[in-house]
Amino acid sequence: MKHLTFTTFTLSTLALAALAGCGDDENYTADAARTIDAATANPDAPGQPAKPALGAQVDRMGRPAVNTAANHTFDPDATATQAAKNAWNTAADPTTWGAMFAAEVRANLAIYDSLDTVCGNQLVAGGAGPTRYSTLAGVLADDRLWVNTGSGTCATYLGVEANFLGITNTDCGGRAPSYDVIERTYSVLAAGTLTGIDDTITVEHNPASPVNFPFLSAPE
Repeated sequence: MKHLTFTTFTLSTLALAALAGCGDDENYTADAARTIDAATANPDAPGQPAKPALGAQVDRMGRPAVNTAANHTFDPDATATQAAKNAWNTAADPTTWGAMFAAEVRANLAIYDSLDTVCGNQLVAGGAGPTRYSTLAGVLADDRLWVNTGSGTCATYLGVEANFLGITNTDCGGRAPSYDVIERTYSVLAAGTLTGIDDTITVEHNPASPVNFPFLSAPE
């Protein structure tokens, strides 16, 4: 684009020089040159190529592992399971997510609640019955990363969701590469806390630059 702009300006200048030397229009000024150059450098000016149209959605920036762990995860039909996960990723209207996925998430939450052999201690689990896991299922079905932009503290994955569910904190939430999101997820689903379940896997990230994209450590 820089080359195109320079070339356009050069050609415009040469054309003006020719007109000034051979023509009789002495009112043709530098303002006209600037007008021509500005028009040709503007990507939205008439005659420029149209902006490309976005295609169909194929994924969304959701919470790690929710689709993987809570959406048709234990179905025996692998083809049907993959189709269900694709449907989750391509669902573009957030207002429909609860109706589409909450019931499926609720059924799977019951399995994860049993991991510590204590049923009913999952985060915000209700009394025994078909609606025990409905509250958390509704939150997880609304699968997107939530960030509290009014907070100056960012250290807790699921911080915004935890605050919404009654675990009071002022964390901004979101997800940083340094967060052990799987341990946090297992803790919430199995023990009803934000910590406590250790998956024994160490999170690898660049400690010198934990917030700078693209979050890559130096090559070894």
